[in-house]
Amino acid sequence: MHAPRPTPTPTPLIGRTAQLATLSRAAAHPPSIIVISGEAGIGKTRLVQELLRTPALNNLPHLIGQCSEMAETPVLGPVIAALNRLPASALREVPALAGALRLLLPDLADSLPSALPVFSYPQAETYRLHGAIYALLRSIDPAVLVLEDVHWADASTREFLRVLTTRLPADLTVVLTNRDDTPHAARHRGAASWLSGAQVHEVRLSPLTAAETGELAAQLMGADHTSQHFAERLHRRTAGIPFAIEEVIRLIIDDDCSTPDADDTIILPAPVRRVLLERLALLPEQARDVVAAAAVAARPLTVDLLADITGLSDQDTHRAVTMALDHGVLYPAAGGALDFRHSLARQAAYEAICEFERRPLHLRAAKAVLTHISPPPLAQIAHHYQQAGRPEAYLRYTEAAGDRAEAQGDASTATRHYLTALGDHPSAAARIRLGVKLGSAALSAMPDGATLPALRRVISQDDPPRAVRGELRLYLGTLMRNQAGLGLAGMDEIARAADDLTDTAPELAARAMSAIAFPSVQGWPLTQHLGWLERAEALIPRITDPVQRTAIAVNRATVLMFTGDPEAWNAAAALPRTPASAAEEVQLARARVNLAHATTALGYPAAARDYLAQADEVLERNDIPYLQGLAETAHILLAWTNGHWEGLAERAQRAVHLYSEIRDLAAESLLVLGLLTLHQRGDTATARQDLTNAARTSQLDTGIVLPASAAALARIHLAANRPDHANAAVTLTLDHLRRTGGWIWATDLAPTAVEALIRTGQHPTAQRLTEDFAHGIKGRHAPAASAALLACRAHLAEADRSPDAALPLFTQAAQAWTEAGRPLDTAHALEGAARCSLPADRQRGQELSDEAMETYRRIGAKWDLDNCRRLLRRQGLTRVSKRGPVGYGDALSPREHQTALLAAQGHSNRAIAEQLHVSPRTVEHHVANALRKLGISSRTQLAAALKPRP
Repeated sequence: MHAPRPTPTPTPLIGRTAQLATLSRAAAHPPSIIVISGEAGIGKTRLVQELLRTPALNNLPHLIGQCSEMAETPVLGPVIAALNRLPASALREVPALAGALRLLLPDLADSLPSALPVFSYPQAETYRLHGAIYALLRSIDPAVLVLEDVHWADASTREFLRVLTTRLPADLTVVLTNRDDTPHAARHRGAASWLSGAQVHEVRLSPLTAAETGELAAQLMGADHTSQHFAERLHRRTAGIPFAIEEVIRLIIDDDCSTPDADDTIILPAPVRRVLLERLALLPEQARDVVAAAAVAARPLTVDLLADITGLSDQDTHRAVTMALDHGVLYPAAGGALDFRHSLARQAAYEAICEFERRPLHLRAAKAVLTHISPPPLAQIAHHYQQAGRPEAYLRYTEAAGDRAEAQGDASTATRHYLTALGDHPSAAARIRLGVKLGSAALSAMPDGATLPALRRVISQDDPPRAVRGELRLYLGTLMRNQAGLGLAGMDEIARAADDLTDTAPELAARAMSAIAFPSVQGWPLTQHLGWLERAEALIPRITDPVQRTAIAVNRATVLMFTGDPEAWNAAAALPRTPASAAEEVQLARARVNLAHATTALGYPAAARDYLAQADEVLERNDIPYLQGLAETAHILLAWTNGHWEGLAERAQRAVHLYSEIRDLAAESLLVLGLLTLHQRGDTATARQDLTNAARTSQLDTGIVLPASAAALARIHLAANRPDHANAAVTLTLDHLRRTGGWIWATDLAPTAVEALIRTGQHPTAQRLTEDFAHGIKGRHAPAASAALLACRAHLAEADRSPDAALPLFTQAAQAWTEAGRPLDTAHALEGAARCSLPADRQRGQELSDEAMETYRRIGAKWDLDNCRRLLRRQGLTRVSKRGPVGYGDALSPREHQTALLAAQGHSNRAIAEQLHVSPRTVEHHVANALRKLGISSRTQLAAALKPRP
């Protein structure tokens, strides 16, 4: 056969100067993410080619991968293909985790660490690949990663990009092209919306104008210009799509055709279809057969594969391929294969095939692909059998494609295949089998609105056996609760599943019982959840799987810790220290993250930090996105609670974006974002929006989101002197707490709710609320809840006009909040103590308010600081300014002198704090100041250094 045509020279770049300049600036300042969007044929790849020639990127390694529309690819296939273009010279110090890529990157094998053993759990292997690729990208010299057509990216590639772009390596530029005019694009948001990070730079390419169309045509034809009339006619025919313009002009040049007809008003893809049909008409019959076979195959294919589909001899196939190449209908592709120049051309060629001719072509294509390609692309084969009118084979291969995707850890793709087969299968027995597979895969997949109705139909219409019905209900209920926001209804479904499974499948029954043992503010009464936990534990002797036994133990420790049960610490300590398998290690990591959430809420920040450190160590070795997200929100909540707010708003915003499809993670991130917007920025309008969205988003709230958001909303209303609104803001969550008995979760809410009730004249109701709270946390190990109870009692005493009783309660609350690691609440209690002191002892009130304001300043609580200043102004203390309280220079302040005298008498910091009604930390601060001002270094020198005050 003739040698293939050389690759055509690049199309001139017309009408993209501004976009290229914008992207060039972004590329010059890595790390950056560049997204080029637009319809098919608009010139996305051409702009990428020009961008790669700019000074910032020209001399870097170009790691280019292509996402595919039809052909099945391995997990992370486009990313792996891109990394295979990485030169070994670009590697620096490669971490051991990159050894997981050794078999996938043969050209780099000698430069990579030793290969790692393959996990038996496919999803764990996928997660590790994510981590290995990220580790490799961090260890290379500056480079540019280009992924074309990410609208066709598989779920694993999309997830990797989402995670990669939240922590982009410092020297990496990522360039993505995204087509936004396909049915698939209509179902999925554009790439820039599901990527994260402030470095995303997106341009959307529009069709060329008539003038630009004429300029492109002139350059393609080698002319100085074209007439305005010609440019306008060409623009009408091609709709300004560069690819269509190029095809029309090539036809004019190659065949000496006339210029476009003035009456042509057909929009894309008609111009491309017309161009291709005109070229097809010039081909002999066998060459048209080859083009038809290529259109049906819908993938790059070899001459041998074409011969099998067409039924032509090798000689005739080679001759026909040569004609198709010479006429510009087919083009050389990578690896010696053949393909259409563009998917629009393939679509036009396919639509040119008569309907009755398509079926036999699809049938031959299915058999040829099975013969020539290994491993066979099962989904594509299923498509061919479907189009060939072979439903049994179509359904068999669709299910097999789902099985393969599930085995590879690609649950989202598996879910899609199972849904397809389930919807089309005529057999009830097969639908039951597919339903079980669908439910299992969907638990780990991105949400799909078709899954719940499909599972419901199998349960209600196909009469599955009781054990299978229980398993289906377990999957259905879990998805309802975790993905659809149907918390109580989902738990009811899981409870029915547990009853169906108890006698026949104890392991699944225990799994169901453990799932609904987790208490929730919006769930059942707490005793009901704990009852299911006891039932799950009773099944342990019947469970042989060690991982399942560990999972139940993890759930028990988690539930007990979230409810402040004293036994929780023993349950946590009894968990295995060394995992026996990778799956057990994942369960133990889940335990650490859950326990970190719980101990943060309870007021044990040191324990929370320890649990998170243990979890982080595991998650660094095992890239598990959901657990990493859960750990990230635990870090964010802990940082908020402990007053470590610097950079936290940006971190919370990133988490909101990254975990937008995992509602509880998004809710916790939104909560912290709203709290920071309120307390740090004082933007009450935006804070109210974020806090309300957090409450609406939350599903399985274990006492974190709803109480804290309600309390913050009420505090906004109280500060604006709207106590009725404040009372309304807390009512629903208080009703949940009363119904569930989950008073352990009222830590954030109770003090504010009591204050709102008092200010609306409902003192008896506030008293009952405090008593209910006290009864509900009795016997619980929860320092933060105990501090909140002191604050409630302080508010009641203050309302009774008993400042002598309220003052020690507020100061005790401040000390308790300090010990629980919650400085914002400490400052609120100190502010309450100042209110009680100011009328009778202005100096003492001033000192307490100074301490509160110093705490507000230290953590950055601008809104609270301003509120405290207003309090002092109302009390006539006009000397307060934004610079803070008046200083005493090198002389001891009255409070410093009083504290130093007590210290000189040998009292401990805690004893002094109790006597002066301040926190031990404040005492420590005063003593340190006294030592510095007196020029001494030890408390033992205080007695001699102190002189009687005049």
